[in-house]
Amino acid sequence: MENIDYREQLDKFINKFIFRSRGFVSYAAHLYGFSDLLHTGEKNSKFTYDHEYFNFTKSTKTLISIRELLKIGNNEDVFILIRSMFENYLSSRYLNENEHFIEQLITFPINLFTATYNLGETGEIINREGEKVGELINPSGFKTGKDKLYYYKFYGFLSPFTHSNFGIVDCYLDKHLSFTVEKENYPILVRFFTLFVFTKTFEHIVTVEGEDFIGNRTEIECYKLVEESIKFQDKIIPVLIDEFKSDNEQLKFYYKRMREMLKEMKKSLREELGSVKKDFLD
Repeated sequence: MENIDYREQLDKFINKFIFRSRGFVSYAAHLYGFSDLLHTGEKNSKFTYDHEYFNFTKSTKTLISIRELLKIGNNEDVFILIRSMFENYLSSRYLNENEHFIEQLITFPINLFTATYNLGETGEIINREGEKVGELINPSGFKTGKDKLYYYKFYGFLSPFTHSNFGIVDCYLDKHLSFTVEKENYPILVRFFTLFVFTKTFEHIVTVEGEDFIGNRTEIECYKLVEESIKFQDKIIPVLIDEFKSDNEQLKFYYKRMREMLKEMKKSLREELGSVKKDFLD
């Protein structure tokens, strides 16, 4: 699929989200929970804010990197980064709904990275005394709500690009079956996936009642951006679905799975993740 108009519109949305997200990180993203810990010596629910702002800042930097990769057509590498953003979103949403997992998603990762804790062969987290203090949770354990509808198909599509997986060899072959680094694959789909994941992240973390915006106009523009992005995604998904219709017997199951995944993604757009009301989709 190569539609210049869709491509340009998707790029414009990516640019708008980068602009708004850079600003949000600069004026709103702080370590509220950690600051309270320094003053009181106790952990509280504000650590969920720290986790969300960490993931949002990380995803914003990733989105900036994605924009540069899209410019040179290295779309396979964008799929790798989309998976990373998707995991950020899933864990942020999960902790928001399960605050008792603060140790699992904040303390354990810090201690594992600094080698204060070690990871066992079967995923158990072990302290320096050799005691098991927890278990590593895979991203699939963080899916909630309507993300469950499309998770396995979406994650299954993204993962081969992260590893040495010969299943995606066609992305690196030209029409003569010679290897090439010049081929641009999935130019519209990769941009849609980028917008789909980052919009959910932005909706869940930024457009939330009580969030500290720098001004009323900024708040209105952020809410407007999410609404416009979701409307556009709702419009483009049927177009993408049509691209996966073919009489090719070799690809019929792949096309069927992609159509099902896109339909499930469309359904998930109607789920309210923050304070943006979705009545505009009715």
